[in-house]
Amino acid sequence: MLFVRPRIAELGLHLFQRSVHPELLETCAVRQFEREHYVLQTSITTAGHAIVFYLGDLLLTEVCAGLDQDLPQFGRLVTQTLDAGQCDERLIGDRLRWSSRFQLENVAATVFVTIQQQLDEQGECEGLVHRFRPGSASRAAVGGVSYVNFQAFARHAIVRAFHTFPDTLMVCKTESRFMLVDGR
Repeated sequence: MLFVRPRIAELGLHLFQRSVHPELLETCAVRQFEREHYVLQTSITTAGHAIVFYLGDLLLTEVCAGLDQDLPQFGRLVTQTLDAGQCDERLIGDRLRWSSRFQLENVAATVFVTIQQQLDEQGECEGLVHRFRPGSASRAAVGGVSYVNFQAFARHAIVRAFHTFPDTLMVCKTESRFMLVDGR
């Protein structure tokens, strides 16, 4: 399996109130946490990341993947391009609030190299990390890095993801929050 990151212009953030079949996503790394009220699964995929949040019979799946990737339409709540900085927030049923924000940052080459090194080092200690090989058409000598950090508390979870794109010296930063609504 060749793990080459797609171009940043081809990525989007998708939110589903259902599961997404695992065969639609190529997983590079995965970790799961179980808390009293919920289960959180985070994955690095070849295109970006996937987060699955289980709250009893309620299931929410966030996927950072290509806009043209074959993902289901049924149960889809959000599809957004990853251009500029954007935020979104949704109340899912009466038990869960999801919010997400993301931004793209263009950095100087020396800063980009430092960011990639720091993400590699962080992943060794906390979170998930995956280094991609450079694409065959890539001018960059290195591949991108994906790093996913997660904090799973009793009544909420925060997942921060960083995806780097060497060809364009871009960094995509996302932060997703899954919060149990009070009283449940």
